[in-house]
Amino acid sequence: YKLRDWLFSRQRYWGEPFPILHTDDDSVVGLSEEDLPLELPEVENYKPSGTGHSPLANIEDWVNVTLPDGSKAKRETNTMPQWAGSCWYYLRYLDPENARRGWDQEKEKYWMPVDLYIGGAEHAVLHLLYARFWHKLLYDLGYVSTKEPFKKLVNQGMILGEDGQKMSKSRGNVVNPDRVIADYG
Repeated sequence: YKLRDWLFSRQRYWGEPFPILHTDDDSVVGLSEEDLPLELPEVENYKPSGTGHSPLANIEDWVNVTLPDGSKAKRETNTMPQWAGSCWYYLRYLDPENARRGWDQEKEKYWMPVDLYIGGAEHAVLHLLYARFWHKLLYDLGYVSTKEPFKKLVNQGMILGEDGQKMSKSRGNVVNPDRVIADYG
């Protein structure tokens, strides 16, 4: 597949938080199910601290946790990249009002797999591959009932600039939206 290395953790405020705790004895434990979903705290300042740690590391009342046995732990302050959530978003659409689980398994059995996945070339290379990877993991763990997440893929191609190259800001061949608005309203 020629998969690229993928650094999974990010030192930033936004993203999906890892639901794990680091204990004082250097153990790593997962949050209990009743403590899920783990949500990021509301903050006024999420600028980097300059230490190399995530901005979440500065929020001591969120980071420091007392476990049921009275021992102390710290939340993981790195977050997952946006790809983590986008790899299973189609499952969340099945049951968007569910506050306790990502989706109801009966709804998943009824609706899956997705009939049609439409995406650009970049989706076929990265997103589709990662979505399939995660779906197969969820299948192996018994969380989904289908081996594949999508029945059919339609790739609508790549938008090209006047020079015939992929349209890209870095290539300087994009259409400026300000010009389009000025010309057409």
